[in-house]
Amino acid sequence: MTTSVPSIPRPVDAGGAAVRPQAGYLRPDRTGFIAGWTQPALRESRHDVRAAWRPVAARAVETIQNSGWMAGAVDQAIADTLGTGLKLNAVPDAEALGLSEDEARAFARQIERRWRRWSRRPLECDARGKMTVNMMADAMLRSHYAYGEGAARILRRKRTFARSATKVQLFSPLRIQHETAEELGLYQGVFVDGDGLATGYRVKAQVGGHERTVDLPARDRDGSPLLVHVFDGAADQTRGISPFAPILKVFRQADQLADATLVTMLLQTIFAATVKSDSLSEEAFDGLKVDEANGEVTGELGEYLKAKNLWWEGSKLDLGSFGRVNHLFVGEELQFHSTNHPHNNYLPFLRNLLREIARAIGVSYEALSFDYEKATYSSVRMGIASLWPLVTRRRLHLSAPFYQAVYEAWLEEEIFQGWLAVPGGYGAFLKHRAAICQAEWNGPAKPTADDLKSAKSMGERLERGTTSLAHECAEMGLDWEDVAEQRARESARYRQLGQADPHAAKGSPLVGDNGGPALGEDEGDGPEDGPEDGPEEDQGEDDRDEEEAA
Repeated sequence: MTTSVPSIPRPVDAGGAAVRPQAGYLRPDRTGFIAGWTQPALRESRHDVRAAWRPVAARAVETIQNSGWMAGAVDQAIADTLGTGLKLNAVPDAEALGLSEDEARAFARQIERRWRRWSRRPLECDARGKMTVNMMADAMLRSHYAYGEGAARILRRKRTFARSATKVQLFSPLRIQHETAEELGLYQGVFVDGDGLATGYRVKAQVGGHERTVDLPARDRDGSPLLVHVFDGAADQTRGISPFAPILKVFRQADQLADATLVTMLLQTIFAATVKSDSLSEEAFDGLKVDEANGEVTGELGEYLKAKNLWWEGSKLDLGSFGRVNHLFVGEELQFHSTNHPHNNYLPFLRNLLREIARAIGVSYEALSFDYEKATYSSVRMGIASLWPLVTRRRLHLSAPFYQAVYEAWLEEEIFQGWLAVPGGYGAFLKHRAAICQAEWNGPAKPTADDLKSAKSMGERLERGTTSLAHECAEMGLDWEDVAEQRARESARYRQLGQADPHAAKGSPLVGDNGGPALGEDEGDGPEDGPEDGPEEDQGEDDRDEEEAA
């Protein structure tokens, strides 16, 4: 019995056998695009970094040094990430310290004051006495773009003109030797244990005026960092690699495009003239010779022009002092040639290259190129919104670890010397190091395309209770407790001078709607009813104001 369902022909191979359908990645393509793609080597990231570190670093450094695009992009990325520097917000664990919440808060404020005083004085914090901690963080992030990593040593140097012995010494990642001896646990200059934990570094250091290769431990016996090595990468990497690695070819293309366009524009200012004639070249140019004595054309052309002059006698053709009409032989033509640019695709192609460069570095195209020709308010806002997580990621993964390592080394000395008192002393610090050294590092505020709209959005979130003052202040790079304390000092000073409190604005959640006392204070002398329960005439005026505003 025949079926009513039409049969579907199945594919067969050369021998006539049916070919079983297959599913999977990289299915055979009839065009051959995949087959023509040479299969790259598949290996761990640390092997790729080891093979490409030096050539990538050399080209990245050269690119930053000799390209305004790249130097500006690095400066922009650093400014977005650090601004003038990250600000410490100490949050020690009160329970681990055995302190109350108020005591822990006072202890944290004391830490922050002492940290600001130490970190802003180069003679105190820098082994070379030239940089503040914020300047060193800037240099570390700049080293990340050039080499893919940053390195620094934590030293103890007691000097007569500095109270603290904790010093930071930055050094180039080039000094970390690219030696590998896996039987010793050494890979690309980094000693690692069986779990992959970095335990030491093989570096080239200046010893007695001569360079020697020495092995330095990563931490002391108590776990305090002695060498800070910051990079971003895969879990198995021991060294970082410059983020310029994927765009070195693209930058080279942009550089060559600019050079080629410049040469083309220069050539377009040069022209050539040729004489089109059936005669030989020498005969043709003989007809163009001019007697310098009297300015008359000589040769056969001269005789021809004399005869023609008799014909045109009585007529005059004057082109001014800079014009001259010359007549060639019959059948000859004077032609002018210039170079022509066949296309005008320079800007579109350059913009595409710069967009790829900006994407890899982590800045917007407009910030990289300063080209806002086609930018709109919505596109700028969307660009900021999409790039801001990358900024906070750089801040958290690259800059905060450096700050934290330096902060822990400094705080350890402060407690060891007794300059900061904690219950249990230095022994309690060693036992509860992680709890005592807890900190947050706040950076510059998120840029906005419209500050007024951003401020209204923040007020709306606070009013609806979907955020907190701590979060909103952190978004602006501020510590909410510092803000609250400063506002209290300012309010007290204004009241002392007999002036109105600038922070007691109408509608503030801390004061009455009519400028009355703050919440929690005696409200006996203030109005008992809110604005909605006031006199009818006041309500009418409010309604009229709302109608006029609408």
